[in-house]
Amino acid sequence: MQQLEAFRATHIHGFMRLSVSVMICALLDLLAFMILIQAGADPIRAHVLSFLLSSFLYGIYIVNGAFGWIDIPANGFSSRQRLVIFLMLRILTLGLRGGVFVAALAALDLPAPVAGVFAVSITAGLNLLGDRFFLWSAVSPEKGVQLAAAGAIIYLLILRLVFLGFANLVPEETYYWNYAQHLDIGYLDHPPMVAWLIWAGTALFGDNEFGVRIGAYLCWMLTAAFSFGLARNLFDKTTALVCVLLVGVVPFYFSTGFLMMPDVPLTAAWAATLYFLERALLGGKSSAWYGAGLSLGIGLLSKYTIVLLGPAALLFVLADPKSRHWLRRKEPHLGAALSILLFSPVIYWNATHEWMSFAFQGTRRVSEVFQFTLPSLVVSAAVLLTPTGLVAAVGSLMVNISAVRSRVAGRSALFIPLFTLIPLSVFVLFSLFHENKPNWTGPVWLATLPSIAFVLARTADASQVWRRRLRQAWIPTIAIAMAVYALLFHYVVLGFPGVGYIHNIRTLPVAWSEFGKAVSAIETDVRRNSAAPVVLIGTDKYFLASEMAFYARQAQRAPSRSIGQSAVGGSSLMYDLWYPAKSVQGSTAVLVSLKRNELQQADLAGYFQRLGDIQEQVVRKNGSVVGSFYYRIGYGLGGCERDAATCVRPSPS
Repeated sequence: MQQLEAFRATHIHGFMRLSVSVMICALLDLLAFMILIQAGADPIRAHVLSFLLSSFLYGIYIVNGAFGWIDIPANGFSSRQRLVIFLMLRILTLGLRGGVFVAALAALDLPAPVAGVFAVSITAGLNLLGDRFFLWSAVSPEKGVQLAAAGAIIYLLILRLVFLGFANLVPEETYYWNYAQHLDIGYLDHPPMVAWLIWAGTALFGDNEFGVRIGAYLCWMLTAAFSFGLARNLFDKTTALVCVLLVGVVPFYFSTGFLMMPDVPLTAAWAATLYFLERALLGGKSSAWYGAGLSLGIGLLSKYTIVLLGPAALLFVLADPKSRHWLRRKEPHLGAALSILLFSPVIYWNATHEWMSFAFQGTRRVSEVFQFTLPSLVVSAAVLLTPTGLVAAVGSLMVNISAVRSRVAGRSALFIPLFTLIPLSVFVLFSLFHENKPNWTGPVWLATLPSIAFVLARTADASQVWRRRLRQAWIPTIAIAMAVYALLFHYVVLGFPGVGYIHNIRTLPVAWSEFGKAVSAIETDVRRNSAAPVVLIGTDKYFLASEMAFYARQAQRAPSRSIGQSAVGGSSLMYDLWYPAKSVQGSTAVLVSLKRNELQQADLAGYFQRLGDIQEQVVRKNGSVVGSFYYRIGYGLGGCERDAATCVRPSPS
């Protein structure tokens, strides 16, 4: 008892000294920030520089002498290890602090000094928690895994939330936002679920980035919840918590909690379907078949590829003697009927639109020219999962397959590889002959994440070298991934002092809002001098048209007609249906491109009565040049097709 009281007294005393150290660091941070603001520095620059100064001074103190003064066991770390951990914690803190700071400035409309106090206070709390747990920890290894996983999950949730409404939408997101502006039960290239989610989010929170993305954030929570349940049922609660950490930190699943794409509801529905299928097949719950049918139906409303879970379920039933009785039961068949019923609006839409969506995703892809893209499929899987994650997934599958062959494992050893390899094999086979998309295999790996998490959660299991090495590889992988997310968010939204932007607007979603303002100014000027309606035409497939539709409208607080390139002979997916060429004849067009040569095409003048010269517009963000775009004004759209004699066809300039 006396030893326990002495232990507690030591840690309380040490924690108080650590708190004093962190508070001194916070005061230095705040003092430097206020001095820089008073000197006229930009608030973003002041926020970064004050943080770096205070962290540098505190870092020297931590690495060299703080451990003896704070008097808490230091986990046996060397000075170099302490420095690495310290730097990693500060990177994570800087990223989250940047999100809090921009939210205080933009969303709460606080003055810069008040926003600085708010940001510094958050920083002090994060520093205290991070240093206390990771540099001075006194918990058991298993408890340490649980606390580290929970802390990382919470951090990543908050990080995404604070930046959700401030990072510019990527072109795919603005394209699907246009889906929501033309709400329907079907579309050419995807089912409607992504449009419905964006419509709901923007109806509640407005036509802004937060409204577009909040559905993705909530869908990630569903993915995490069903992944937790699946891993808990297959293994245990510690494994389930680590599985949620993987769902949070692995690049593909991290992105599904931020970027609003069709993969977002697909991944949530995929995780739910796996959970209910496990409950039905391994847990013997007959009612779970209805949950599986409901989830599969929602998945089909999101993206057609979830249908691949059907053959996997059938093969499991045939391969597992204990599951074959389900072939004679009504529940699986009623579950399948439920999924078809939910999917029926998309079937109806296709039937009334010449089956164009099914053809687009089916026969069109199969009829594409021969391409051997298996290597790119492997590379994309390594990007989606990280190289460590791909190696872990392959190792996990091999272990489960070996266990099935030797008949030493339970039925879960059959469940995991079947529900991973059956869908994956379709994509692998397709890549032998056709082009594959980098994101296709993302949801496939959900079935194997619990097995990977099980290896990570077994801190005491060092009986196999590969397990130990895999656990060792995961620690830096998770830390580096989190640091990259923190720095990337900060860079995209706030930038860094002295660090410019890549001179290409399309590379990162850094300046699409500035691009939209520039296009809006051009459009306003053209409207002022044109009696005809004005339309915007992006000269790529749909990226520019979508970004102009969202951000030019946002800049001038009025609708912009961004119609895609179908009016000038190109193809722009759904824009071809929304704005047929005949519906915009006679309009004045602002042709916009990121490449000058796209506006120099000889046949372009054939779509107008008169075509102006090519102009260049530089785009800046926070005073730094991000890139430029080119534009050209065309008068009398479609006029040459009506009256060739009136056309003015200047040579390309």
